[in-house]
Amino acid sequence: MGDVQGHGDLHQPVTSAFGEAAVNHKGEGAQAMNNPNSKRDLRKGGMDQGGANNRSVFVLNDRRMVRRAGLPTWAALGVASALLVAAIPVSTAHAQPASGAPPQYSMYGDAQKVLAAMSTYLGGLKDFSVAYSASDEVVTPQGQKLQFLQSGEIVLQRPDKLYAIRRGATGTAEVFVDGKTLTLFAKKANAYVQIPAPSIDDAIVAVHNLGFDAPGADLLVAKPLDSATTDVTKGAHVGMTTIDGGEVHQLAFRGTDVDWQLWVAAGDRPLPIRYVIATKAISGEPEYTLHLRDWNVAPQIDPGRFTFTPPPGARQLDPSKITADAIGDITIKGE
Repeated sequence: MGDVQGHGDLHQPVTSAFGEAAVNHKGEGAQAMNNPNSKRDLRKGGMDQGGANNRSVFVLNDRRMVRRAGLPTWAALGVASALLVAAIPVSTAHAQPASGAPPQYSMYGDAQKVLAAMSTYLGGLKDFSVAYSASDEVVTPQGQKLQFLQSGEIVLQRPDKLYAIRRGATGTAEVFVDGKTLTLFAKKANAYVQIPAPSIDDAIVAVHNLGFDAPGADLLVAKPLDSATTDVTKGAHVGMTTIDGGEVHQLAFRGTDVDWQLWVAAGDRPLPIRYVIATKAISGEPEYTLHLRDWNVAPQIDPGRFTFTPPPGARQLDPSKITADAIGDITIKGE
């Protein structure tokens, strides 16, 4: 579907190529809501309306990647709104002080230390699998907040293989990265899109260049939430708490376009457990919340897991003929 025009009720079902229906937001403010790249990525520099500053790489994270500032991001095809199919805008133009000196951060307590430990540990894992659940907020033109829930699993093998599945109200979608190609597949619609992507990072950028948002995807890249490329101006170690029976660090950060929080497991496996991104650039500051559980850092992976085989009757869509709606699902232009 194209840009929304006119005025009317909040919910107007629109057939989606990757789900049952998408929410068609009409009325004043609809344009901003339908723009998945409205400052929801954590990457410095964000991305312009056309994504011209983004490298052709694949991440899953923009709608609220520090992120809604930018999945987990994993965030795509009905998957676009969860860690994966919504890519993270990756900008090559990072803001630097006029003097050319490195950016200055205001980090309190152990925020920088814990964030760096998480990034190093997660980025150093050759393989992992993890289950997730996510809540993606959308603010209507009337100011009402709606939450769209998703859940799924991710299997990753660095540097170039990834599988993710997302289940949500609009159906089930899968993402495959096999070292050469990124495939986004919508089960109910039995339709798929394929784009060249020689690595996971390339795949994430490719998704983002399609116009999709991928909160949480910044956790899948080679350098997860790297402070050198993440939108962060201040950070604080809020304290220790417990999630799913395990002790975690609670970190809070502020950026130019987003505020975000990260909960990291204490101990010798500093894995991200919870991730919340609030998009300040959007009225109502909608939040994207990602909860990660059942981490396996030494999974037994079937080599065929990353290979996509079109099921009988599946139709391949032209990437230029698709677009993203307000909640990150794929729709076919003109349908």
